[in-house]
Amino acid sequence: MEKASGGLSPKRALDALRGALAPQDALFLLMLLILLRHEADAERADEWGEHRGAAEAWDRIRQARWDWDTCEVVAEIQRGLRRWEHHHIRLEGPSGLQGVRRRELAPLVDCVAAARDTAQLFEACLELTQTKAKGGEYYTPKVIARLLIGLLEPQEGESVYDPVCGAGGFLLQAHQSVGAAGGQARDLRLYGQDASLSAMQAAAMNLAVNDAYARLEGPSSTLTEDRFGDQTFDVVVANPPFNQSGWDEGGYAHYDHRWAYGMPPAGNANFAWAQHVASKMSPAGRGALLLPTGAATTAKPAERDIRARMVEADLLGCVVELPAGLVPHVRNPVSVWLFSRAKKPHQTWGNADRSGQILLIDARETAATISRGRRTLPDEARERITATYAAWRGAPHGTRYEDEPGWCRSVSVTEIASKDHDVLPSHHVGAPSSELVSADAEEEAARLTHELLELFATSRRLDDELRELLRGW
Repeated sequence: MEKASGGLSPKRALDALRGALAPQDALFLLMLLILLRHEADAERADEWGEHRGAAEAWDRIRQARWDWDTCEVVAEIQRGLRRWEHHHIRLEGPSGLQGVRRRELAPLVDCVAAARDTAQLFEACLELTQTKAKGGEYYTPKVIARLLIGLLEPQEGESVYDPVCGAGGFLLQAHQSVGAAGGQARDLRLYGQDASLSAMQAAAMNLAVNDAYARLEGPSSTLTEDRFGDQTFDVVVANPPFNQSGWDEGGYAHYDHRWAYGMPPAGNANFAWAQHVASKMSPAGRGALLLPTGAATTAKPAERDIRARMVEADLLGCVVELPAGLVPHVRNPVSVWLFSRAKKPHQTWGNADRSGQILLIDARETAATISRGRRTLPDEARERITATYAAWRGAPHGTRYEDEPGWCRSVSVTEIASKDHDVLPSHHVGAPSSELVSADAEEEAARLTHELLELFATSRRLDDELRELLRGW
């Protein structure tokens, strides 16, 4: 990330402000400058446009006197983005700016001015939120976004909804995937909600610098205040907080039509999120949810019963067990749960009738280490997962599906029910054939070693007996 988009890296620019501004304030200020630069470039590119507010503000900041303080710079940014805020979201400037001079901000301004690609620079800032923002609260790694959107395959003209949208990574990935497939990305309707104002602001800016737009609602918790009411969507995707306790605000959300498969326990929101995703899918809709792997096997009565009812309702289409370490600040291994209301052949599903079946994929051994304490999912692993799911659905672009020991297996709902509705892939797919051969070879080696040791013992016994006989002569 040292020079992700030309010039000084965002990390080095932020380091120059260490001690002068809180890290999260400095990072948000950098994001504001990137958005202002993007809007200024867009205004200059539109030769017939009448608005030049962002361009003028950006020029003034770049040419500002050294005695400007940070508050003056932020005021100038807000003037330049006034029109943008009218169409998107109000951006509240960072606090604690008093006493920081323009010369101390110079590295941030220079970093943005030198950037060849503002979208790439903004993405580098989001990666820094893994350490700069508390708990990485609004960043989903791009590799996870690419995997889930690749599994869901949003199509031109569809609606995509993220109930805990964070910085908008899933929504942006859906927009980009449709464009990459040759579709009209602007015809994709994007919706998001989040409980964090800073996350919503980051999402609005992230989408804007990538020339995308979403209707964003909040800040409020989706679980207690669904801002989209009874509206349903073609694609629902979410990476919620894991094992969230106290989510129901003391019973405020106890009675809700979304809990069709059971009231989620107040101490853990995992199955509140699962039911919310299911409730927001249209009749032919599909959904994806990232959950801790423990949700697939938990024997706690309330959670187990909800899982059982969702399995029996044939809502669950696939579970992918992922390697540990892919999501920052999450120690638990994670799994992708894929839901579908219709597993019979139709346009956005495929040609295979998978009613009464669940595909289980064990991808635990697919991670690659990129640095100390950081792991990722290589492209070939992600493509193998999406290709397996596409083949199982009978997607037009897919290949013929076959169970593969140690990797994937299509399991009947009846079999799942007979095993306490445990849907953890590694409990069902078996060992790879190579591991079975290895196990057989190890067993044979152990047997031969045991026989050889017995022969050595017999040889020593005969040797001792012969020596005794010789002494008797």
